[in-house]
Amino acid sequence: MNYFDYFKISLSEILKEISEEKINFIEKIEDSFTVEVPSKKNFGELSTNIAMIFSKQLKMSPRDLAELISKELIKNKYVKDIDIAGPGFINLFLKKEFWHQQLVNFVSSFDNYNYNVKPKKICVEYVSANPTGMLHIGHARGAVLGDAISSILQEVGHHVDKEYYINDAGEQIKKLVKTIIYHKENPNSDLKKINNDDYYPGNYLVGISSTINKVDNIEISNEVTELIMKDIKNDLKSLGISHDNYISEKIMASKSNINQLKKKLIDKDLAYLGFQDEPDSQKNKSWKKEKKLLFRSSNYGDDKDRALIKPNGELTYFMTDIIYHLNKVERGYDILLNVWGADHSGYVKRLTNATLQLSEKKINFKIFLTGLVNLYNNKKLLKMSKRSGNYLTLKDVYNEVGSDALRFMMISRDARSTIDFDFQSVQERNKDNPVFYVQYAYARCKSLFKIFKENFNLNSDKNAFYSNNLKLNEEIDLIKKVTNFHNVLLQSAEFYEPHRVTSYLYDLARMFHNYWGLGKINPNNKIIIDDNEEITCSRIFLVNIISLVIKKGLRIIKINCPENM
Repeated sequence: MNYFDYFKISLSEILKEISEEKINFIEKIEDSFTVEVPSKKNFGELSTNIAMIFSKQLKMSPRDLAELISKELIKNKYVKDIDIAGPGFINLFLKKEFWHQQLVNFVSSFDNYNYNVKPKKICVEYVSANPTGMLHIGHARGAVLGDAISSILQEVGHHVDKEYYINDAGEQIKKLVKTIIYHKENPNSDLKKINNDDYYPGNYLVGISSTINKVDNIEISNEVTELIMKDIKNDLKSLGISHDNYISEKIMASKSNINQLKKKLIDKDLAYLGFQDEPDSQKNKSWKKEKKLLFRSSNYGDDKDRALIKPNGELTYFMTDIIYHLNKVERGYDILLNVWGADHSGYVKRLTNATLQLSEKKINFKIFLTGLVNLYNNKKLLKMSKRSGNYLTLKDVYNEVGSDALRFMMISRDARSTIDFDFQSVQERNKDNPVFYVQYAYARCKSLFKIFKENFNLNSDKNAFYSNNLKLNEEIDLIKKVTNFHNVLLQSAEFYEPHRVTSYLYDLARMFHNYWGLGKINPNNKIIIDDNEEITCSRIFLVNIISLVIKKGLRIIKINCPENM
């Protein structure tokens, strides 16, 4: 049991005694309040808002309730002092023995920790890039984010399917086929003169076209899609990314699926045959007011109703996406997670509403939009345009910096935040390169083990851990940090935020490097002291736990953990 759960249970029991029968209707009191690590040390080691949450129900002020709780809580053998702050926060200061015990508990359950979550069946859809060219750095961000979310969810006990939706139908495929045919017929054309409204830019498709032997448009479409998807899968594989399911838009949009969805939409009064207003900016002057099948988006906060089927019978992307997401619902998932690029922001509300209405709100559906990735080289911004074909591919970046740096940086910030990725900084061997800094902490731990084994010839029964020897403030802080590891993973899974893991690992590495450096200032604070076996064993034990946490944390987000650097 971690220290958050320990004090939540202790506080719940105290509250029940104080309230007698007044709050017995609450099934699980500990789910209603928080126990957190305060942002500032002078606010205590742990802080809880329990008094503010329950004061109204008990008809007393938060501070009065906090006083009553504190009088009982101070009797706990691990509590050294209590401070009531602000409107009623209870701040706890704990004895070192508590943290020593927490470390022992943490070690005993590390390999088979029970996260105590109710397993959910979750579909995580990510990448799903149109098979019209190579993956670029923006795709890399969504790819790593979706993959890391999946790994963390699996770690805490959920059942996860990782899915890629292949957009192998529609206008973009028609344009792709047109581009391939053009290059086959004009092998030496000047790419700079090609109209990008009519054709996809870049040299990549020139090379692909030279391998296509088919002449029928459908055959060309199938072959080129297969070739591009093969390259996409290889690029993702270089980052340790693979998917469990690859779902074809072409197969999803079968006649039977279309007819079933049309009937369901109309039966539920979610769609109707009607007219859309003329677009504000209309490039095509031949626009005509024609009847279309429209989804009632305006009923759910959208500014207008959205087309599902065009007057010529062709499906819109919206229609095929609804078919696909309804298929996910029918496969029995509890949660649907999509990772999309920021350019899809206007599409989120309408697809979410359509999916929730068709599933009768029985599905938990969330779409994440990733922020931009700015590429720099030696602090100089690299200007790129996908429209002109002048952009760095995922493969280019991988070849320059490797998988570890790319993966770590792509999940180093909140999903919506912009990431500034500098080629030079992520290759330097210092604390400004976060993945190196974390990996180096692990390598330094392994180096200490090697020195320890060479200098201390101990039998297994003598290699004991004496927790009361860990008295330095830096040691207690490290114990607090490592024993919070599983809680960080739980929060990362709950909020789908892998950056909590990278931030945690970087902070732990920083604290460990500082701890290692104490011996340079004071020989008594060295981790390995040649003439003090007891202290050395205790400190090496702590170092070992730090190394295990770093290794497992990096493994979960699929980053290597070298023993020598």
